[in-house]
Amino acid sequence: MQRILAGQDFARAVKQQDSTSRLVERRKRLILLGCVLFAWIFLLVSRLVHLQITSNETWEKWALKQHLTNVTVASERGPIYDTYGKLLAVSVPASSIYIRPKNIDQQSRESVVAALSSSLDFKAKEIEAMLSRKQPFIWVKRQIPREIAQKIVDLKLPGVGSTIESKRYYPYNSSASTLIGRVGIDGEGLSGVERAFNKTLSAPDFKELVIKDAFGNLIQTAEASEELADGLGLPHGHALSLTLDAEMQSIVDEEVMKGHKEANAKAVMAVMVDASNGDILALSQSPSPNFNSSFDGKPLALRNLVAEMVLEPGSIMKPLVTAAALNENLTNPNEMFDCEKGRYRVGKHTVKDVHPSGVISVRDIVIRSSNIGMTKIGMRLGKDRLHEYLTRFGFGMASGLNLPGESRGILRDSSRWALIDVATHSFGQGVAVTPLQMVRALSTVVNDGLKPELRIVQTDEPRQFTRVVSAEVAKEIREMMFAVVEDEHGTGGNAKLEFAGGYRIGGKTGTAQKARADGRGYQSGKYASSFIGFAQPPEGKTGRSYVLLVTVDEPNGKSIYGGVLAAPVFQKVMTRAISLNQRRGV
Repeated sequence: MQRILAGQDFARAVKQQDSTSRLVERRKRLILLGCVLFAWIFLLVSRLVHLQITSNETWEKWALKQHLTNVTVASERGPIYDTYGKLLAVSVPASSIYIRPKNIDQQSRESVVAALSSSLDFKAKEIEAMLSRKQPFIWVKRQIPREIAQKIVDLKLPGVGSTIESKRYYPYNSSASTLIGRVGIDGEGLSGVERAFNKTLSAPDFKELVIKDAFGNLIQTAEASEELADGLGLPHGHALSLTLDAEMQSIVDEEVMKGHKEANAKAVMAVMVDASNGDILALSQSPSPNFNSSFDGKPLALRNLVAEMVLEPGSIMKPLVTAAALNENLTNPNEMFDCEKGRYRVGKHTVKDVHPSGVISVRDIVIRSSNIGMTKIGMRLGKDRLHEYLTRFGFGMASGLNLPGESRGILRDSSRWALIDVATHSFGQGVAVTPLQMVRALSTVVNDGLKPELRIVQTDEPRQFTRVVSAEVAKEIREMMFAVVEDEHGTGGNAKLEFAGGYRIGGKTGTAQKARADGRGYQSGKYASSFIGFAQPPEGKTGRSYVLLVTVDEPNGKSIYGGVLAAPVFQKVMTRAISLNQRRGV
């Protein structure tokens, strides 16, 4: 019995021990589960703290990035002024219309197409094409008058909006437009001064903040647009002051336009310089684009002919070659040359004169514009010295204005010249120059033999001059050019001023056949007719000395001669220019 009881106690003890073990094991599992749960809760709380407190700014930025974006619009460029502080170019607020195609349902589509096509001068199918694009944001038309945009906004069309941008405006319209240049739709200078000084004039890109909805569609905020419209706190470029005289420029523009019409020419160009310092006072061409109204997008419409076009100068080169010979003491104004009655053989070629002469002086060679006389003077110089002086006068090299597209002209190395090249270069053929190079060269003669560096932007940098010929030689050449206008045999009588205000006028005519594009020979019936001259104040009186070149490209009328076509334009411009300065007391 005792054994039975003892066995039962043992079994009960074992059973109790097993139960205790299971309880301990259960408690361990509960503790482990509690630890895991606590660790998970701790990590979750820590992560929430990190996201909502520690990294709050980072995640806000991510959220904003999903709902906000920027649209680049044209910023405000710096203004451009003339020498007297008159505005030549300025940035003004303008409106741009955009659409969000996804926000325009089929029910609204017809009204959107009708409103935009009629208001913005589009064809209905063009607006339809825009609405069919997959982009969430599309510019319809940029930089339009704000009153037009407001009428569209007032219609409250779904998916159609407006923003304010900066648009370039030119107060003098087409005046000096190819020199000042044009600005693109995004505010970058495309040509002229606008491009050459783009870094100075331009401002950093302006980005307008817009909100995107849950579907990625853009919803514009008004804050940035109003700020741009008011001109408050926006980045803007630096101002630029030019040497141009706006009133003088208008005078030149008007007379050039008239000359263009009267000559029925392909184009007419003119450039006026202050000979004493190289400041460009006016630069004009006709036809000339008005970038306020329209632009066909063709690069040729941006072309500055005065800086880019190269033409053989013809007889307007003769005073400069004569100056070189005088400066080398190879001749003098009174030496007599036989001009062979108008025909002279140079190797296999014959040099001809339009007005045949016999034995005449160097002075008369210039006055009567004898090719034969100039050929003989050029032969004395020889090809190397002739080339050297043409280079010293500035031919074959750019003007230093750094204008886009400016040409260096064509001046071949003298080692490649034949004997006939010496002759032709002496009377302005076989060499091609720009109008800018030509006025700089003549300014040297007017400025007592010192060649000024041309300038279009006002700076505090010291003036640069290069001695080309002596002051005595320069004066002798000026006297010859006075006689071209004043002498009965001179070819420049049409440049004589009825009212000169004490100024004395000198100049030189030139008529050159245009070379073929391939450089082989000349175009039949195509000419460039020029007059280059200057107005010098009376002896002993202060005042500006003006140099003005007028070139008529491919005239198509009764005459082809520079003395008939270009000289009258010079005369009208210079008469009005002198009168203007007298009113100013200059």
